[in-house]
Amino acid sequence: MQSCARCGFVVYPAEKINCIDQNWHKACFHCDVCKMVLTPNNFVSHKKRPYCSVHNPRNNTFTSVYETPININAKKQSKASSEVCHHIILQHKFTSRSSYLFLS
Repeated sequence: MQSCARCGFVVYPAEKINCIDQNWHKACFHCDVCKMVLTPNNFVSHKKRPYCSVHNPRNNTFTSVYETPININAKKQSKASSEVCHHIILQHKFTSRSSYLFLS
């Protein structure tokens, strides 16, 4: 009998998926990152582990959609912009008393 590459239990023919030169239960053949159940048609392998196309380690070094270079750059720009605005408001607040009342 053949064992599952993920859980190690026996894999019977009715529930067997043979991918990446290993045997898997259908439920055990999922993305290592997000746990999405995969099929032989929609998986990518990296170091003999299954991944969905979003979490494919060969495509990028990011494990989350939120950590892409575009989003990191946007976050930095937003922070810099907000610091500039805060500095301008503080500077304006101490130079002009009447403008301060208007800004508040």
